Amino acid sequence: MTVADNSLQRALQVLDVPEDFNAYETTDDSELVVRLEQWRQKAYGVLAELRQQLQDREELALEEKVAVVAAVAQFSGGGAWATESTHALAEETLKPYANGDVQLVEAILNECVRPIFRSNLHPKVNASTGRVLPRSAGGTSAYQDHYEGQVWKRHPGVLNVIDWCVTCIEGTAYERIWHLVIPPIMTLLDDYETKYKLRGVQIVSHLLENAPGELLRRTGIGGLFYSSFKTCLTFLRTAETPALIRSVVPASLLLVEKTTLPASTERFDQLWGVLGEGIIDTVWTYGFEEAESVRATLDVLPDVIRALGIGCSRYLKALVLQLVHPLVPGPENPDTAFQLASVCALVVLMEECAPRMQKWKGTILDGVCRRWVNLVESGVADEYDARALKKALRDTCEVLARVCPSVAKEEYCRLLELDEQMFRPLVALGADEA
Repeated sequence: MTVADNSLQRALQVLDVPEDFNAYETTDDSELVVRLEQWRQKAYGVLAELRQQLQDREELALEEKVAVVAAVAQFSGGGAWATESTHALAEETLKPYANGDVQLVEAILNECVRPIFRSNLHPKVNASTGRVLPRSAGGTSAYQDHYEGQVWKRHPGVLNVIDWCVTCIEGTAYERIWHLVIPPIMTLLDDYETKYKLRGVQIVSHLLENAPGELLRRTGIGGLFYSSFKTCLTFLRTAETPALIRSVVPASLLLVEKTTLPASTERFDQLWGVLGEGIIDTVWTYGFEEAESVRATLDVLPDVIRALGIGCSRYLKALVLQLVHPLVPGPENPDTAFQLASVCALVVLMEECAPRMQKWKGTILDGVCRRWVNLVESGVADEYDARALKKALRDTCEVLARVCPSVAKEEYCRLLELDEQMFRPLVALGADEA
């Protein structure tokens, strides 16, 4: 792209993010770190000067807008190359252009993004239409070929440019840029490195907020997203796994909501896929030793349960046992925050599957009582997390009495007979906390 103003062109060239930032967080090369830190400081100064230039100028030509936005948008999202100050400055600089100008976004994607990804076209996406191909281009070795070269990884800032473009477009305007934005997004989603998968999921989440569900269905991209999201949950032992889980599960729920009809068989099947195949059969089964990954599933589980409602009954046994198990005292107990997340998810499960809780009331009450006694007798009940957990356990007993009224007259009475001082604050509804 040609920019007539030489001073503007020089500033934009300086803002091109160096490839070395790909290694910024893992390198042991102190000289490299110093060099990149100097670049970050220089970039902030150049960006400040650029903003002043733009304020002093009249309306830019389209080609100049494209060059400016493509350069500045590199700092609008995450990345080691952008300090908080640089990020804030970039956001302010981009405000005049974030008005849904489809012509501008189309030009940025076509001239600044598409060439970078051209050598790594996704084998399942038609690059001319943004539709799913009936069969993978390139045959059986297509995906392996897709991973070779990967020129786009030499341009770390381009991912933020894609994200900026996605957030600026609304509704039917996506029709015009679909073929430009879907191929690079799918390349990110299906990359073998989880950090790129995570960035891809984040970008898709922004796309799903505005893209029409009908377009996702008609082009087949909704199904491709769903498949890629499920694959994300199989990457269990990387530093990005917990963040990936916390991003991909909500994105999956939003995708299902936008591409299926309420209460339809298709919707339940896809939600069951997220819960059953994704969380229970994959993360909990094969990643049970990865505490942070399991904890991440607990954080997103309440929304999955609410989306399925009574449909969670299909996996009720696995859910109850998984959520109660952390409460039972043992030599390798998870931390209090983990237990609190389990209890919060358990409460939502009881509320959504109230008609099925009678069978599980004993299992739930046993785990809750064991953890309560352990908290009281351990002498740490006054710590902040412990107090929060005690309240959550009391809330659990209150909800259990509401969905299974018999426990208040039977099990709770027996607990009070056994040790009123210990259990009254737990099961005597309305009692003061101990």
